[in-house]
Amino acid sequence: MRQRESTIALLFLAPAFLALAVFLFYPIVQTAIYSLFDLEYSTRWREAPFVGLANYRAVLASREFWGSMRFTVLFAVAAVTLEFVLGLSMALASFWVIRPLRGILRTIIVLPWAIPAIIQASIWRWLFNTDVGLIGALAVGLGLAEKPPLFLADPTLAVFSVIIAYVWKGAAITAIFLMGGLAMVPQHLHDAAKMDGARAWMRLRRITLPLILPTILVVLLFRTLDALRVFDIVYGLTGGGPGATTDTLSSFAYKFYFTFVQFGRGSAYAIITFLLVMALSLLYIRRITPHLRFR
Repeated sequence: MRQRESTIALLFLAPAFLALAVFLFYPIVQTAIYSLFDLEYSTRWREAPFVGLANYRAVLASREFWGSMRFTVLFAVAAVTLEFVLGLSMALASFWVIRPLRGILRTIIVLPWAIPAIIQASIWRWLFNTDVGLIGALAVGLGLAEKPPLFLADPTLAVFSVIIAYVWKGAAITAIFLMGGLAMVPQHLHDAAKMDGARAWMRLRRITLPLILPTILVVLLFRTLDALRVFDIVYGLTGGGPGATTDTLSSFAYKFYFTFVQFGRGSAYAIITFLLVMALSLLYIRRITPHLRFR
């Protein structure tokens, strides 16, 4: 009977394994193969010269790689920090407001998450537009600037613009995860703390945050990994510009493929990015596993 149940379970899992093999593992293996050959304007690797690790050495020796690496790390640290602060604030607010307003507030929180990333980039591109953008008009109206700033043309402002646009959606995702964690906090603990005279900040620090720590760690893991491999918001908002100021690891790998048409070096770039993200995720998982409880 048990063997039959195991067979049935494997049959149910087979379509998922097949989909992973076709859409995930096969592209990774194919990209790794491409990275070992000198491929320009063609992906016929059987006919191309074998160069071994030369593409990897060229990528690691390039200033563009280290520039995109610096921006990616800066972007990830700033974005994840802001997402967590805003997401936690929104999640807490959805529980602290009066009950009739909770559904409305949670709907507003979820809306940015429901918008596709490339549509989100288009929205923010219009908001940051110098001629008709709302943000530039507000800056002038509030006396913060004499004329609408060049948000997407100025290198410094472009960095902040990309981070803000990314955080707008990322904070909503963070809030959704944290709302699930907050829903699991027993209300009687807060009631008992109130009876003992504990203020809101003390209850948050001593009760809420320790109890949702596993949720926080998982959220930080997912959001950090997503920030390190960000592509769509950068591609849709700045295209990596001005120049290569806002190029991330993923967006620059995309340029190698579809702008420079260097499939071999672009594949090496993609594999290095993949290995970096995988190494970070394994390190992060090792750190957070002792704090998680599996039932």
